[in-house]
Amino acid sequence: QAKRLDEVQRVLAERLLTVTAEPPARREGRVFVATPAQLRGRSFAVVFVPGLAERIFPQKGHEDPLLLDALRDDLNEVLPTPLATRHARLSQERQALRLAAGAAETRLVVSYPRIDQNEARARVPSFYALDLMQATTGRVPNHEELEALAGDASRAFLAWPAPEDPAEAIDEQEHDLAVLRRLLDAPDAEAVKGHAHYLLALNEPLRRSVIARWSRGGSKWTPHDGLVRRTEATAAALARQRPTARAYSLSALQKFAACPYQFVLSAMFRLQPLALPEPLQRMNPLTRGSLVHEMHAKTLRTLQQQDGLPVTAASLPAARRALDATIDAVATDAHERLAPAVERVWQEEIAAIRRDLHGWLDLLVTEGEEWVPRYFEFGFGSVPGERDPASLPDPIAIDGGFRLRGAIDLIEEHRTTGQLRVTDFKTGRPPDGLDKLVIDGGRVLQPVLYAVAVEAGLRRTVVGGRLLFSTVSGGFRSRTIALDAASRQAGLEVLRIVEDAVAEGFLPPAPEAKTCERCDYRPVCGTDVHRRVQRKPSQPLSHLHALRERP
Repeated sequence: QAKRLDEVQRVLAERLLTVTAEPPARREGRVFVATPAQLRGRSFAVVFVPGLAERIFPQKGHEDPLLLDALRDDLNEVLPTPLATRHARLSQERQALRLAAGAAETRLVVSYPRIDQNEARARVPSFYALDLMQATTGRVPNHEELEALAGDASRAFLAWPAPEDPAEAIDEQEHDLAVLRRLLDAPDAEAVKGHAHYLLALNEPLRRSVIARWSRGGSKWTPHDGLVRRTEATAAALARQRPTARAYSLSALQKFAACPYQFVLSAMFRLQPLALPEPLQRMNPLTRGSLVHEMHAKTLRTLQQQDGLPVTAASLPAARRALDATIDAVATDAHERLAPAVERVWQEEIAAIRRDLHGWLDLLVTEGEEWVPRYFEFGFGSVPGERDPASLPDPIAIDGGFRLRGAIDLIEEHRTTGQLRVTDFKTGRPPDGLDKLVIDGGRVLQPVLYAVAVEAGLRRTVVGGRLLFSTVSGGFRSRTIALDAASRQAGLEVLRIVEDAVAEGFLPPAPEAKTCERCDYRPVCGTDVHRRVQRKPSQPLSHLHALRERP
């Protein structure tokens, strides 16, 4: 039965590739769409032949790789039915064009797409178009001349796909674009004011879009820019979003300095980009950071269970074995989840991570003389993932009633004083000015605010927090910020600025330079936000600008 079905499919293959609708009995006032072969024996007043561009008509020629044309020519001398060769296929194409041209009684219209929209490049007209020009003018023009003639005839281009004259439009979209083109090109702006208003009356989404874009481009802050004011309708909702009313993670609060509206969309509205499954080609920084943090925590937890902390020169070989076993286990699990497309690339990435982690282990030996790791992935508040058993289930309220939640990579205890130190691992490169960094303009809050949170949550003395760039590319550099009055004040000032902004309802899109290039919310705001903000009043953003200047 399967064999009989396969035979039926081969017989009907050509038929199945086309959809045929029988023409009505009365042909007047209708357009007949057909293949050239279906024009045989028919005639029409006007015939349109589209697609006379290279690789469309004719298609790029290919020989059968299993039976080349040279062998086919030899076989055709003895076969009763000759096999198709490139020469035969070219003859069939020319015959198809003759049938189309011969069916026209009064007029033949030939066209080709001048732009390949998929590749954003110009198309080349087919040599068949040159043949038609020779038949009508008596000479063969070059391709440049033919392209110029086609451009003059259509006056359309990729950025504005519509004819110059609205009467020549083939659909409503082309007509509307042609109307707008004339108005935009008019020398007197006052003379065309109020024209094309029918577009806004007929299309409600277009009307909203035009009003929104006009408002965004203006010199005042409006609700079309984003969240820029508090009203009676929004006051209660904004009150619930204040940092004193709900808990925020520090990674969410850091987005405020990059762009307040990004903070709104991510932390308040909790919008996330659609995650499309795709094979992993190159390990992105987020995936790499997640794996490294997991390997850090599991290695330290294993060493703690084996009574291997702090790591010393004598216990280093055993610690290396535990680290390698953890790397292998985490990498195997991640390989099954991420399904990397190129196995060699994945192995190279894991090898680079292994090299970095062995360097980090050597650093633990040096620091083990003074600091002992105590808590790993210490969480407070509802934070997903595997956490330290000493983690706190509720958010921590710090000075001023600000509520925080999060997970701290490592908390260490000093051997002699018993004081604590908070460490946040980083897998990227250190920023410029690392030696003077405290909050980095509100972009790095973990060292200071994690230290404040641990002090309040565990009720123990915390000497400070540090950033540890635990990779070869980061140079295993670290920056320790002492938890003194100045650093504490700097961290709390960020929370006060966010608190005031949420309370006032003024959280507009005001990104730093180049922030939009890597933002997940570009479809919401558009691509020219930074330029639009330059036209808005800067006084309401004075606190944000001052924050970004702080070390």
